[in-house]
Amino acid sequence: MEIIGTNQEEKNRKAKKMMVWITIAIIALFIISIILFITIYYLKEQLFKFNVDGVKTSVTTNDLFLYEGDTVYVSLRDIAPIIGYKHYNGGYKEYTEDNDKCYLEGQNEICIFEKDETTIYKTPAEEVDYEYFEIEVPIKRKNNKLYITSEGLSLACNLKFYYEPEENQITIYTLPYYADYYVKNNTYASVANNFKNQKALLYGLIVTQDVENTDTKNNTKNIHYGISTLDNKEIVGTKYTSIEFIESTQEFIVKTTENKVGIITSEGETKVQPQYDSLKQIDKDLNLYLATNNDKKGVIEKNGKILIYLEYDQIGINAEPFQTSNIKNPYLLYNHAIPVKQNEKWGMYDKKGNLILPIEYDGMGCIASDKTTNNILTIPAIKGIVVAKELETTEKKKVTYYGIVNWLGRELVPPWLETVYSTINNGREEYTMVNRGTSYNVIEYANQNITNLEELNDETKSSKNNETTDNKTTNSEVTTNEITTNEITTNQIQTNATI
Repeated sequence: MEIIGTNQEEKNRKAKKMMVWITIAIIALFIISIILFITIYYLKEQLFKFNVDGVKTSVTTNDLFLYEGDTVYVSLRDIAPIIGYKHYNGGYKEYTEDNDKCYLEGQNEICIFEKDETTIYKTPAEEVDYEYFEIEVPIKRKNNKLYITSEGLSLACNLKFYYEPEENQITIYTLPYYADYYVKNNTYASVANNFKNQKALLYGLIVTQDVENTDTKNNTKNIHYGISTLDNKEIVGTKYTSIEFIESTQEFIVKTTENKVGIITSEGETKVQPQYDSLKQIDKDLNLYLATNNDKKGVIEKNGKILIYLEYDQIGINAEPFQTSNIKNPYLLYNHAIPVKQNEKWGMYDKKGNLILPIEYDGMGCIASDKTTNNILTIPAIKGIVVAKELETTEKKKVTYYGIVNWLGRELVPPWLETVYSTINNGREEYTMVNRGTSYNVIEYANQNITNLEELNDETKSSKNNETTDNKTTNSEVTTNEITTNEITTNQIQTNATI
């Protein structure tokens, strides 16, 4: 009996010991599980997170983002399809594969970029009407791709970009997302189908509307518009028949019930009284506006002061035929000369309102005569502008001849040329003028025969000279053909016509 009892006690001790080890093992496994869970959670939190419009988004390339300190650079090529754009190498409408330039094409707007530049351009799709914006950090090229900072991308592509380094997270909200959000959450929002007014959302502003049925039979509505902050603080009451946001100045063009337009600031201050049929911004830095009344056009300044009287049929040129000239502002050539047309004649003012080229020319630019050459309006290397004049030949036949003036309105080559055109040679644009059947390279000719070309192209000297002139110069006060015998070799360029 003692032997049997002793064996049972031994078995019980072993069983208790086993239970202790099992308990210890279970506790150890539990602790290990907690540690693994915490570790996995921590590692998961350390993984990069990228969200676009509230949706987790995969990063298809490891160099989509580059980091330099607190600055995030974004690959324009790789981000484009993620935010609803198409990427193209080369300059817009330049039709090259220049890797130092690119543009992104969206549904409503095209934005243009160039390596080492701090200026970006935006133009509506299907138009050539540029706005330009300055960014702090230049665009750079790396890995054969152009990169822009997150701040620059936000401005160029109309979005909000958030980088949270502690969370290792980047979040982007696009303009369509913002517009859809505010249409759903603000009964009075008026941004659903107006791209320009949608942009105001990115600046903390919203165009509102007040709708009243005025003809229930025909279901027509009387809509008035106003401006508020995103937190519904009213800036401008709903009393205008239309409102359009100007992104470059963050102001609004408003139209009254009398169909007159003016300008209101984002603080609700009337900047230009509503007294025009239409207004269009033509220069952001100078804050100049093209104004129209009764089909006559002029230019006004930011305070409403008239710079060029409203007595012209056209201001600015149509840049569409001159794509190779890459004209960014058809209203202000070389950021100085404003082309005007009156009674079928052309001339130019400067940006201070002085008439610098008499209104006596029959055209601006030269249309090429064959498909192997390009139409030409500007010649950037000499800040030249091609003008046309209709002259009478010795046979009493009227023929159009061409000349070249510079950005100050100074005549460089008299209007004795049969044609002026450009061609692309090894990726470079070359300019040619023809007189009496003889062709001349425009740049070489200018360098050899226009002795004061450097002075003519010096903006600083020009600005000092212009400060001494009256703000309004009449046609009779402008001296034309101010060219010395040293500037043009007259035995080379000769007239074919009797003037």
